[in-house]
Parts: sequence; structure tokens; C-alpha cells
Amino acid sequence: MVAIGRMRSVAGLAVWAMALVMVAGCATKGFVRSEVAGSKAYTDTQIGGVRGDLDQVRTQATLAERLASGNIDYAEVSSQQVQFDFDDYRLKAEAQSMLDQMAAQLASHPGYVLEVRGFADATGPERYNYRLGRERADAVLRYMMKRHSVPTARLVPVSFGEDDPVADNSSSEGRAQNRRVQVRVLEIKPGGQPSAVIP
Repeated sequence: MVAIGRMRSVAGLAVWAMALVMVAGCATKGFVRSEVAGSKAYTDTQIGGVRGDLDQVRTQATLAERLASGNIDYAEVSSQQVQFDFDDYRLKAEAQSMLDQMAAQLASHPGYVLEVRGFADATGPERYNYRLGRERADAVLRYMMKRHSVPTARLVPVSFGEDDPVADNSSSEGRAQNRRVQVRVLEIKPGGQPSAVIP
């Protein structure tokens, strides 16, 4: 008799457990649908942002190519140099101050763009110096984008590596002068660039 009562209790408990699983299953399906819809919306937003960034990078690359080939009409408004320590690409405080002034110039002139030219001294392999010049130019770009919200399309990075030195690389003073970024403020003449470059 006790065994039959236990069997009924176990059977009843099993029925309740199955009912609970079925109800929970329906809630889980609804929850999953909601989560999938939310994830899709988030993904769509992220894809839209990436597409916008990609468009800016394409515009930046087009402008860089046209500047390098001389196929764009521009006037150099000003030019400043940022110096770096040996084998380093971190911006110094005086460099940041100078870049802050250039950002103010950009803010008041929507037709201006910055050409950022990275250089290195001739110490080390040529390939390494090219990369170091690019890292130095990128440090300036990151600063301008993060600190002053300058759009990517208004910044044109170029690395010259150890090419085009301003001083003799045989002396430590000369090498120090060659570890630099030249930041040129350029005014692009009307019709000289795609309209997407300047937001």
C-alpha cells in the first residue's frame, strides 16, 4: 500500500514537473525571440557604424592618394613639427599643446584637412623605420580624433620612415631632429576633393 502511494506521488510529481517544463519552455521561446530581435537590432546598428567608418577610411585613402600624386589643388596654410624620443611614438606635452592649437584652426575652417607625415631617423632597418614613422603619425591622428573629435576623413596620415631627413643622421643632434611628425594644415581648393571628405 505504501509503495502504491509512493508511486502515485512520484507520478503526480512527474506530471507537475512536465507541466512546469512545458510552461517554462514557452517562456523560454518568447525570451529567445526577444533576445534574438534585440541582438539583430544591435548588430544592424554596429554594421551601420562600421560601414560609416569604412566610408570615411575610403575617403581618407582617396585624399591621401590624390595628395601624394599631386592630383589635388590645395594651399598649405601652416606647418608644425612634433618631435619624438628615440624609438618612441608617444606624444609629449608640448606636442599636445601645439596640436590643440591646430585643432582650433580646423574647427573654425571646415575646408581644412591635416596631412600628418611621420618620420624616423636612420637608426635601424628601413622597414622598421617606416613602421615607426606610421606609428608616430597615428599617435597624432588618435590624439586629434579622441581629444578634439576630428573626423577621420579630415586627417591624412603618411609615413616617410627614414626618407626625407631634415638633418644629417650621422650625429645624435641630427637624428633627434629627424624623429618627427610634420603636421600640415591644408586648404583644399573648391572642386579639389570629394564632397564626402569634409562633413
